[in-house]
Amino acid sequence: MKDIFKQIMIEFREEAIPQPIPRDIQLPSLKSNVRKAFVYIGMRRSGKIWALYQRMHELMASGVDKSQLLYINFEDDRLNEVDSADFQSILEAYWKLYPEHIDSNHVYFFFDEIAETNGWEQFIRRLLDKEKMHIYLSGSSAKLLSREIATNLRGRTITREIFPLDFKEYLHSKKISINSEQLLSAKQQSKFKSNLMHYLRYGGFPEVLDATPFLHREILQSYIDSVIFRDIIERYDIKNHTALRQFLFYCLQNATGLLSINKLYNQFKSRGISVSKDSLYEYMNYFEDAYCLFSVSIYSFSLNKTNLKPKKVYPIDAGLIAAYSIQKQDYDSTALLETTVFLGLRRDVKDIYYYHSKAGLEVDFLSVDLNGAMSLYQAAYSIKDEKTKQREVTALLQAMSELSLTSGTIVTLEENETIIIEKKTIYVVPLYVFLMKSKR
Repeated sequence: MKDIFKQIMIEFREEAIPQPIPRDIQLPSLKSNVRKAFVYIGMRRSGKIWALYQRMHELMASGVDKSQLLYINFEDDRLNEVDSADFQSILEAYWKLYPEHIDSNHVYFFFDEIAETNGWEQFIRRLLDKEKMHIYLSGSSAKLLSREIATNLRGRTITREIFPLDFKEYLHSKKISINSEQLLSAKQQSKFKSNLMHYLRYGGFPEVLDATPFLHREILQSYIDSVIFRDIIERYDIKNHTALRQFLFYCLQNATGLLSINKLYNQFKSRGISVSKDSLYEYMNYFEDAYCLFSVSIYSFSLNKTNLKPKKVYPIDAGLIAAYSIQKQDYDSTALLETTVFLGLRRDVKDIYYYHSKAGLEVDFLSVDLNGAMSLYQAAYSIKDEKTKQREVTALLQAMSELSLTSGTIVTLEENETIIIEKKTIYVVPLYVFLMKSKR
């Protein structure tokens, strides 16, 4: 196995590191006595390996020689049989190739999909405890964050979630430089709106940025197939493939809607799909572990109410809605916009809920930041219709009163105004302004 690792290292040394689309990934500077492994997690094909490449380029730009970098992708078929006894061969092969770095504090090890191997936690812990190199890990599953892994690594990880491209990164990939305060000419506005609509409909998976609608659908469906079989069926030894697939397809085709496991169970039963309610709950956890879906609970001080009420479901990328839409062309524009708003929030904060006022009116999102500060958001494709505007504004005002908040936001496709009612302020902002002003 040492010879295989050595060959992989030689290949990495001789090949150019791909130049990725720049991502907004910020890592803290650590003191020399602080030992942490940086962990990148996210759904397959969202850009984790490219995030590793970006970090390599940043290090080399700062003066680090490529020989100080080690990169191994554990999905390489030459490493299918790797187990815990083989990890020492990585060190032996690297030191054999680069003995001049044995005592260096500036060596960087990058391991992609290492969680697919047995005993990797003990190996990484040993590197952190006994060696001097800096460690970067990536994986397609929240398995990297499980209670067991956290215990084995003794809390010595710093995690960054890798999503498909956000809108700013998307524009950068198109070599478009625009900020939310910039005044645009008519031609620039047309080009900008065209890119916004493309991003809204097709999302930000890097591989499909310039794909045709047919190819876009085919590629994203292949991603979902990979998640189903590699991240869920194989990992958890799922036997009921039909129920699992149908459940995921249902969630993607009904994105932003309320998901009732009881109703879905009865629906599956009527269609002759045999599955238990407990299995459906487990499947939902697996989808979230694989960063394929997110579920959003109702906000309530009652834990029992939070657990009993249906959850809203959002995919990791709005493009998945189009990829699994039953309609060929007429996608649900509101669902696309609401999902894009959710993902814009989720990139910044993890605690996101939907809110029902005492009068039963719904606010799409209530976010809670690390300091406990709450913010309310409605997502509406347009509020030009007076009834729609009244509904969205009334729901926000009621929620603001009940939560003692003085402001809320309505994100629309392109409308922009400020509404002040009884000392409460509602900001109506265009989607592109909301996306360009990410807190990150």
